[in-house]
Formats: sequence, C-alpha cells, structure tokens
Amino acid sequence: MSTTLTRPATTPGRNTPGRNAPGLRLDPVGHRRRPALAVGSIALIVACVAVFISAYLKAGNQVSVLAVARTVTQGQVLKASDLTTVRVSASAGISTVPATEASSVVGHRAAELLQPDTLLSVNELVSRFEPPLGQSIVGVAAKEGQLPASGVAPGETVEVILTGLPGAQDSSVTPDETAVGQSTAAGGVADSSGTQTGLAGSILVPAATVLEATASPTTSETGDVDVSLLVPSTLAPIVASASVAGEVALVIVTPKS
Repeated sequence: MSTTLTRPATTPGRNTPGRNAPGLRLDPVGHRRRPALAVGSIALIVACVAVFISAYLKAGNQVSVLAVARTVTQGQVLKASDLTTVRVSASAGISTVPATEASSVVGHRAAELLQPDTLLSVNELVSRFEPPLGQSIVGVAAKEGQLPASGVAPGETVEVILTGLPGAQDSSVTPDETAVGQSTAAGGVADSSGTQTGLAGSILVPAATVLEATASPTTSETGDVDVSLLVPSTLAPIVASASVAGEVALVIVTPKS
C-alpha cells in the first residue's frame, strides 16, 4: 500500500524565507515637519522682495541736483568750480536746484555762508548783494607790491594796512573822531579795539573779507587789481581815503574762529 504526502499550503508573505516576520515589519520613515522654519523662510523671502522693490523705486526716483563743493563766503560771487552735482531722491520738502540750471546760478552772490557738501538752494543766492547791518563794501585799488604776488581771492580774509614811511602821517587818511574813536597823543586815531589807524604801518582793518578781485580795466598793463572788501561801516571811510592816496596794502591772514 502506498502513502501520499501532501505539503501544507502556505500563505504568501507569511513565514516565507527572505521576508520579514509579521512582528518585524518596518514602516517607511516619514519627514518631520518644521513649521517655524517654513515661516521664517517665507518671511525672509518677503523681506528681500520688499528691499529690492524699495531700492528699485528709489533709484528710479533720483534726480541730479547742485551741491556746494567748497566754502563760499557771504557776498562772494558763485563760480562753476564752487559747485558739484549729486543724485538725491526727489522730495517735495527739500529745496534744490536741478543740475541742468548750473549756468543760471553761476554769477550770483551768496546771501549767506555756503558750507561744502550741502545742497544748493535758490534761497541762498541773490543777484545783488546787500551788506549786513553795520558792514559796508569798499573798493581798494591795489598796485604791485600792495598785495601778495599770488593776489587775493574771493572769500579770503585780509588785513588792510596803511603804508608809508614809519611814523609818517598822511592827513588825507586821518579818520573822523566820531566815526572810529578818540585821537591819541601820537597824532593817530584809535578804533574801537584801541588800534591806532592814522599812523603809517598801522592796521586799518584787522579782518576784511574779499568779495571780488579783478584786474583793473583802466590799468590792465600795470597789473593793478580792483578789490572789493567787506569791512565795518565805521572803517570804510578810512580804507577808501587810503586807497585814493595809494597808501594801502592787503595782507592775507587766517580768519579768526
């Protein structure tokens, strides 16, 4: 008698060699979500976009305007070399002069002291300069030897000195006592600071501002220079008289702070 052996059927996936047992099945590893990192990334992107847009709009809204390149004293004639151009964002609250109008402002006088690296405003310029109260503009005709070889330039501070032989007195330049002070025993006249202004070699004005210096049109061949000075009104007659007599010299000095 023969015996037949029957292999029990197996369910696929169970106890099959090469497959994991039911209790050891490994699930796929999932990615952890980080909401804070995602929000930070979005915020950074938004900020970068905002900065880019702002820079783009500002660049597109900039205009070229005039700025002061170097110090221009009050009353001084404005020159092209005194100006430079800069680009700024247009603003209704800032008074500026377009760079294209440079030729229209050159030749005007400064109504006040203009500091370098500042924007130029039309309110700071005048076509005709009027000296401040207590100041006067006086002309001096300087010949060779009466001013430095390099000449004088607008904005410089100079001493106005009475020339002549030491101790000599020129009656034509003796000022009025009521204008500048009392007469001294030496025959000169003392100004408000006590300086004698009627003696040769004395200082008529310790600090005068040069407004303009040009070659004299009548004596251009001799090198004479006509200089406009801003001086105290009480000393203007003295300087004018000394200039007419040809007994005045200009010395460049450092302005007092």
